[in-house]
Amino acid sequence: MINIQSVIGLILAPVVMISSCTLFMNGLLQRYDSLSARLRAMHVEHMELIHLIQKESEENKNDPREIGALRELNFNLNLNKERLKELEFEMPHLLKRHKLQWNAILAAETTIGILVLSMFEIGFHAITHIDWMQMVAMFTLMAGALVFFICIMITAFEFAFSPKSVVFEVQHGLKLSQ
Repeated sequence: MINIQSVIGLILAPVVMISSCTLFMNGLLQRYDSLSARLRAMHVEHMELIHLIQKESEENKNDPREIGALRELNFNLNLNKERLKELEFEMPHLLKRHKLQWNAILAAETTIGILVLSMFEIGFHAITHIDWMQMVAMFTLMAGALVFFICIMITAFEFAFSPKSVVFEVQHGLKLSQ
């Protein structure tokens, strides 16, 4: 006879892991969304700077203004070029982080799917009493834990990689002021 309480107790182990994974994934989704918005804003700034630099270069060639005005125009042009360099350094770095975050989210979603599958396997074993099904359910549960571990490792790698662009931007700005 099936003891429904023990079956429910067995099924709760994956449920707790699913809850943990979902909480973790919510944090990942927020970071992913924030990075996506930052990349979009940087892309818009990049395109505007390219347009502005082209426009200023054209005006500079044909501008008969006094030397002081030309110096100011050249100063602004140089600042815009420096910001463009910063963006062109940072954007590929942020795209790599964006891809890592996407991979971590995909791993978290895969984990949830694997854990839900293990719940069905536990229930199926309780109904059918097929001996090998117990091992399959345990293997699936462990596979879910392994994929979640991979998700955490991807996130840790991405987080360790994250200060690079901020550090570059600040250090580059400090060098410009010297």
